[in-house]
Amino acid sequence: MNLRFEEETKREKRIQILKEIVWFLIAAVLVIFAAWLIVQFAMKKASMIGSAMEPTLYNGEDVIVNKTSFLILSPRRGAVIAFYPEQDENEMEMANDSSILIRRVVGLPGETIQIRDGRVYVDGTVLEEEYLFEPIISAGRANDEIKLDPDEYFVLSDKRADQDDSRNTTFTKVRKGNIIGKVILRLNPFSMVGGPTATGAAAEGD
Repeated sequence: MNLRFEEETKREKRIQILKEIVWFLIAAVLVIFAAWLIVQFAMKKASMIGSAMEPTLYNGEDVIVNKTSFLILSPRRGAVIAFYPEQDENEMEMANDSSILIRRVVGLPGETIQIRDGRVYVDGTVLEEEYLFEPIISAGRANDEIKLDPDEYFVLSDKRADQDDSRNTTFTKVRKGNIIGKVILRLNPFSMVGGPTATGAAAEGD
């Protein structure tokens, strides 16, 4: 009787171990599948083109874009976004990763933007930004007031002397339909994407 009992106990233990292994494998497959879905549909890798976002991002630096950031919410002022340049419908179908642009949102839909004496004005009020940027030398077309449409955003380079942004007549404003998502991470070095020195940190250092 004891031998039969011991054999039955061992058999049950083996079955239990096999069940645990099977459940572990199923969980591992589900985690890998979920990660694949996130990478394929929620995240996108992009590269910074040019020096317009220095010192936040440098030319050729790889970043991760969260494509779900603006599915429900709209881009907030100060967010670093990735987007396709303004193109006609046929060109949009041919848009690829090499055409992706990255800039910082300054003006929101419906607002009036103007740059005077090196300062950004939103609806006639000076914009107090979260980060310290170099002085704006040229206002470009923002020397005059620019009224944004309900689906338009005004973006600026972090390198404010570089006018490769909405101040440029060929760059224009950014339509919401062209926005891919929010730039959240740089890959090398791996870190969150914020901006130059924060205004609070600068105040503490003075």
